[in-house]
Amino acid sequence: MKNEKIKAVEQLFMELIPLYHKKLSIIFREDDEAKFRCHKNQKRAILLIAREKGVILSELGRFLDMRKGSLTSLIDSLVANGLVERRGDKNDRRKTLLYLTPAGEEYYHQLLAQTSKTYQRLFSRLSDMELDVFLQSLQAVVEGLRKI
Repeated sequence: MKNEKIKAVEQLFMELIPLYHKKLSIIFREDDEAKFRCHKNQKRAILLIAREKGVILSELGRFLDMRKGSLTSLIDSLVANGLVERRGDKNDRRKTLLYLTPAGEEYYHQLLAQTSKTYQRLFSRLSDMELDVFLQSLQAVVEGLRKI
């Protein structure tokens, strides 16, 4: 019985992932009015660096599902644009931590505002009851993923 449930979870994730990319990752593809033109992976990196202040490159790579070489190029471009800075870890000289610069913080807040508008537009199509069910289900998915 448990194996059947796990198989159902597998099938639902196989459906969820393409739906997420089709319906929600539009947020990262939309043009923004900011002076910095970032592509979707740069935007995702900025959102994660803002949330995980002082993140190390390897951890960011796991969050973004990117290999080190591609990730290094991505961060180099964000540094060159003045959005991200590298700082040495005071406790471990081998580590380099990533932080947003003041310009990066400003861009991050613009990105959040844009993201919020997009979520409002997309999810306003659901009824209150559908939204409640969606919210509860999403909370259950997040809690389940945290446990595994």
